[in-house]
Amino acid sequence: MFRWCLLILCVSAQSPSQQPASQNISSSNIQQTIYDVIVVGAGLTGLTAARNIQQSRPGLSVLVLEARGQVGGRVRYATMQTRNGVEFLDTGSQFISPTDTELLALIQQLNVRTSQQLTCGNNTVFQQTRRKRQSPVSLQQQWSTTLFADLINTPELIQNLSNTSISQMSQQLDAADSDSVNRLMQTFFDAPGEQVSEVQLALTCASQNATAVEILRRFGHGKSLLAQGGMNEVVRRLADGLLIEYSQRVVSVNDAAYPAVVQTSNGRRFTARQVIVAVPIPTLDNIDLVPTPEAPFQQLIQNYGPTGHAYYFTMSFQRATWRLNGRSGKVIYTSTSGPLVWLTTFDTTFAQSCDNSSSASSTLWGIAHFSYDVPFETRKKLYTQSIMYSLRFADFSPLDVTDVNFATDDLAKGTIPTLRLNIPMESLKYLNDFHTLYQNVHIATADISSNSLGTMNGAVHAGSAVSTYVLSMLAAADAQNNGILRDTPVESTTPYIYSTSSHYPPSLFAVQNQNQTQNLSQNQPRNQTTLRNLSSSSNSSTKFQYETSSQYPTTVETPTTTTMKHFSFGNLDNSTSEEPPAVLYDSAPQQALPTLNYSTTFAYSTSSVMPPVVPIETTTLRHFSNGNLDETSTAQSPPAVQRDDPSILVNSLPQQSGYVYSTSTHYPIQLSSNRNNNNGINARATPSPEVVQQLQQVSESASNSTSLQLASSLTQLVQTLLTTLRLQ
Repeated sequence: MFRWCLLILCVSAQSPSQQPASQNISSSNIQQTIYDVIVVGAGLTGLTAARNIQQSRPGLSVLVLEARGQVGGRVRYATMQTRNGVEFLDTGSQFISPTDTELLALIQQLNVRTSQQLTCGNNTVFQQTRRKRQSPVSLQQQWSTTLFADLINTPELIQNLSNTSISQMSQQLDAADSDSVNRLMQTFFDAPGEQVSEVQLALTCASQNATAVEILRRFGHGKSLLAQGGMNEVVRRLADGLLIEYSQRVVSVNDAAYPAVVQTSNGRRFTARQVIVAVPIPTLDNIDLVPTPEAPFQQLIQNYGPTGHAYYFTMSFQRATWRLNGRSGKVIYTSTSGPLVWLTTFDTTFAQSCDNSSSASSTLWGIAHFSYDVPFETRKKLYTQSIMYSLRFADFSPLDVTDVNFATDDLAKGTIPTLRLNIPMESLKYLNDFHTLYQNVHIATADISSNSLGTMNGAVHAGSAVSTYVLSMLAAADAQNNGILRDTPVESTTPYIYSTSSHYPPSLFAVQNQNQTQNLSQNQPRNQTTLRNLSSSSNSSTKFQYETSSQYPTTVETPTTTTMKHFSFGNLDNSTSEEPPAVLYDSAPQQALPTLNYSTTFAYSTSSVMPPVVPIETTTLRHFSNGNLDETSTAQSPPAVQRDDPSILVNSLPQQSGYVYSTSTHYPIQLSSNRNNNNGINARATPSPEVVQQLQQVSESASNSTSLQLASSLTQLVQTLLTTLRLQ
């Protein structure tokens, strides 16, 4: 009973701390939140990616979904009775290669110590003599010095390897070399050599920059490192500070939607701008990926997976008694009678020396194969008996024993995957750290890492690579459209239309015939869909629909035009009442005079859409904005001045009509109906006192007047001024 209480306390203590604001987050709140990043899987890859993103941009919301009740993935651990009480001990991956630079850097950041794996006794596993003749060992050395990317992208180097098994290859080696390759398959891959392609060994050597013998020595056979407290201490510290939802088994990920949708087996739905699926490649069959991955990637999933059925066990002891007899703790046991047919063990005690007075708990970790399934108590008894027989111990009593079988775990489906025979070569291109499903969902795992393929260092490498890419995607998204990378129309219920300085005034003129439409298209080559068929005028209650720059709204019914010459074409001299030629812009001139309906909504157009202009009647008055022409100007109208921003024609509006707002590039229109083709304007004339007094009144009442009243007063003032000037 006491042990179970300690177990509950330890499990509670190891749960990763969550962000303060989200510790008691409810299911409904999570489902309504759009996270910046969702990470599926709390293994080394997922935790590394989540931590990198959170540390790089603390303001981002990152959620980790884990199907189990603990973090770590294939870094598996359990509570066990030791000489120091109940502790967490590793039952899964734990050996660290001295060349695992990325993993070691991460461990150092987490303030976890490492120590050399102890070999306190004779080690006779690897006593290999140097060979003089050319053999596959030399081929391994060639693979180990070839860049992984070069091996993947040069089919001629590996195309003949896919149809040869590891067993066939080992038959060409001498006994020592063959034993090294076969032991690598047993202790590193847990896979029978008959079912694994030789290309697997080539890619493993290239990703590790080592031969099979060197890989074995780095992982449990003399040169390995161990973390103080085990790798479980590393992953639990790595998870500290992350928002993690446990017991959330993901069944579908939809990358066709934005934001991406992640759904779990209990019916919960989560959404995120970016999703990282950090699970083993073989388990992707458990997740419905939308859209469906391309055929070569599906072939990789089908032909790339673990094949062994080993049990991984851990045994704790009061003392490392095997050292008293000069043994290293490495045991190789075989039996033809079964049910235990093969077993090997390693000394995983964390200590600085072989001194038995060390306070560290003494442990052995091992791998065992059974010819048929047996219950745990039987397995425990067989573990003890086989090790006791091999070490010649009369009494070999462990304090505690636990084991795990990855092959029967549906969330792992085994340990390190291996490539099957005759796997399509085009599938190997996905062994490149991570794979983007469509746009916002990325599959990352040690199984496709280009560095340290399949190992813990490969997991850290893949997590770092995918997090860097996701951060760049988020940064690019934040820089445009508030994080939306797609061209999505947005509706606005605001009646008033705001236009920036880069937008020209709206087009209110209709295209009357097909010929004019064709001419207009020729003048606007950048956008072939600028003008749409014009609909009938709508009432003022119609809501304006805002659209992005690649979508253009329809124009509204055309207005009537004034009989005055317009200011924007420059001042005309005392010309005849003939119509001046219309100024041509990007659009074709219109033939008919349309009717203005001020109850219609405003048509918004971007800068690439130039409104069409129709011929209009203009005033005979010279306009101030282009300077006064001298008195010797001919009666003929000068050519119109072309603007890059034509103004809107607005007639004098009744009091109940809406006021038309114009920007600083538009000038007010002149509403004088007085036609005098004989008299010019005296530029040197001065206004009368009546005009000055009227101007002062308008200025004093401007702050209390509506826009329409102010416009009317100014119009009357201009008319009075012009009349006075003519009389002079």
